Amino acid sequence: MEKVFVEILNMGLTATWVVLAVFAVRALCHKAPKSLTVCLWALVGLRLASPFIPESILSLIPSGKIVSPEILLAERPSIYTGVTMLNSTVNPLISEHLSPGYSISAAPAPGASANPMQIIAFAASVIWIAGMVIMFAYSLTSYLWLRHKVKVSLCYRDNIYFCDSIATPFVFGIIKPRIYLPSGMEEAQMECVIAHEMSHLMRKDHWWKTVAFFLLSVYWFHPLLWISYLLFSRDIERACDERVVREMEPEARKNYAEALVACSLQKRMMLACPLAFGEVGVKNRVKSVLNYKKPAFWIVAVTVVAGIAIAVCFLTNPVSDSKGPDQNADPYDNVSVIENKDGSMTIKGERYGSGEVDFIMLPSDYEETVGLDGYRYGTDEEG
Repeated sequence: MEKVFVEILNMGLTATWVVLAVFAVRALCHKAPKSLTVCLWALVGLRLASPFIPESILSLIPSGKIVSPEILLAERPSIYTGVTMLNSTVNPLISEHLSPGYSISAAPAPGASANPMQIIAFAASVIWIAGMVIMFAYSLTSYLWLRHKVKVSLCYRDNIYFCDSIATPFVFGIIKPRIYLPSGMEEAQMECVIAHEMSHLMRKDHWWKTVAFFLLSVYWFHPLLWISYLLFSRDIERACDERVVREMEPEARKNYAEALVACSLQKRMMLACPLAFGEVGVKNRVKSVLNYKKPAFWIVAVTVVAGIAIAVCFLTNPVSDSKGPDQNADPYDNVSVIENKDGSMTIKGERYGSGEVDFIMLPSDYEETVGLDGYRYGTDEEG
């Protein structure tokens, strides 16, 4: 269970770079069609859902595996972020305080056997599973609650139903989705709402939002993914708005904007709710509808190129370097042996990414008397 959590943690941490890249492109190309922005969020989903990522020399991910599973049993636990400054700051703290048998004197505590990293990883994995259970229970509860509310409804036509117990229109269902409208809607507003919700169904947004919520439930501990989910929900709504209003006359757009305002929710629905017409970002959506202009070709081209660049540079891991830091091995490099005048020998090594030099004093016949598992590193401050 701990190894599974470490793997999920690595996938979430490396996906951070994709999320930041999408944030940047979304901000710079804010006038691009939202349908393209939704495709950018799909790249985040691919990174989160893919356990096997190819390697590429074009990858901009600093490290494909920040936390190695072997950290649970390592004598000196460490991480490798690919950022030297961050390694040099974090690794000394991890190694000093989370090594087995750690004590202030840096000498192994008598009788110490439990690895602190194993205890921490076990506790973290239990909390992670508990969080997923809560998220899935929340999703199931909201589904059953809405199913109960629309149990009594009247078919208007095809898969469109009127319901007295709802206050806002929405799409509900995954396999056989239906459009539910509150009873008593004005005809002008109703046609705008139906066009919007039908656009959701044609784009299969009821599937994509379900997948997005599932990924959020697995990676609930990642704060940037909560922001991503909110922005993704806004983008799919605006993508449908654009699809509906791009062929409308100004007067029809005004009616659409009035429908948005009339159907906006008085309070937020649950995250696992279906695609509600006035669920998120109503104010900005109204402005976009009233001021809609067809995006310039160069904006579309730049967004497409940026999406391809994100896919190439952030959906791949850096090429493994056999001469580079091995996270599964002891984190020391550039080891040199110096023979002292008194016959003893000094082994000098540099910890990866820290520039910190450690020393160990051994007798001249250390190869015969001390095995590789029989020594420990000590700094010059320890004497």
